[in-house]
Amino acid sequence: MTETYKIIDALCYVPTKEVILDLAVSLPPQMARYLKNVFGPRVAPSMGITSEEFYRMKVNMKEDELREALAPMMAPMATSLDDFVNQLDKMGVEKAVIFNLDEETPSGLAGLPNDYYADVVKKFPDKFIGMAGIDPLKGMDAVREIRRSYDLGLRGIGVRPFMFGIPPHHAKMYPLYSTCVELDIPIWFHTGINYSTNTLEVEKPVYFDIVAQDFPELKIIAGHGGWPWVAELMGVAWRNENVYIDIASIEPKYLGMPGSGWETLMQLGNSILQDKVLFASTWLFMGRTIKQLADGVMGLPLKEDVKAKWIYHNAARLFNLE
Repeated sequence: MTETYKIIDALCYVPTKEVILDLAVSLPPQMARYLKNVFGPRVAPSMGITSEEFYRMKVNMKEDELREALAPMMAPMATSLDDFVNQLDKMGVEKAVIFNLDEETPSGLAGLPNDYYADVVKKFPDKFIGMAGIDPLKGMDAVREIRRSYDLGLRGIGVRPFMFGIPPHHAKMYPLYSTCVELDIPIWFHTGINYSTNTLEVEKPVYFDIVAQDFPELKIIAGHGGWPWVAELMGVAWRNENVYIDIASIEPKYLGMPGSGWETLMQLGNSILQDKVLFASTWLFMGRTIKQLADGVMGLPLKEDVKAKWIYHNAARLFNLE
């Protein structure tokens, strides 16, 4: 497909050398399996190693050793910020939502600070929206970090409940929500399956329903579509106006495949929930460009006006761009 259309990528990686290296070095040890079974098979060959070797380096090397070993291997995968912005322009991406994660308490690893992503936004404010990584186990320091990141120019926060072992309706999360409501910024959650050593259970969509009822003004993005609880997530989004769903890290062809478990998303996302679905790529580990993934969505059996909503208008409304 070669047609041109406007895109907002609601969850996008910035492929600078700092980010690419940080994604591997600061990957929580609980998630090391991703390098062997999920991301590794796509990434390791370009580094000149196997996914098994990538995994072994992660689990056996100290942080500084791993950084030194991976830096020359991963350098060819990186793109300068200027070049990446040019690529986004050519693909028709008007805005890209970049994000950080702070999982220092459970992982023991401190990744890139939110300041790095704020600097990216400052350099290209017309191209990027930034979301800060927040560690809810840091208590009031987490609240202070939301405010500090907002002052730096970031306009959202990201949390993966499975990494912290607490569900979204846990008391430790509520100060984050009230702060987001006060600042009028969304919170992105990882939702659904993960391949870590941690449980899936804390991300069941019914927990987001509790939060949405307690904070009806909180803008909630349920990331990755909630599989295998897709129908449950659709129910939560249907009854709560403030809940959105992104389709990050999903190959679009599987959304339209019978028996894949995505049937409820396709049916309701084409009708009653057509204003709730967000295109998001997480393209770096997908083996696809943002445009290729967006083209996949445009090829789905959706109404034409619904495709435009998924690809652009829903995110524009959520991030106050329209």
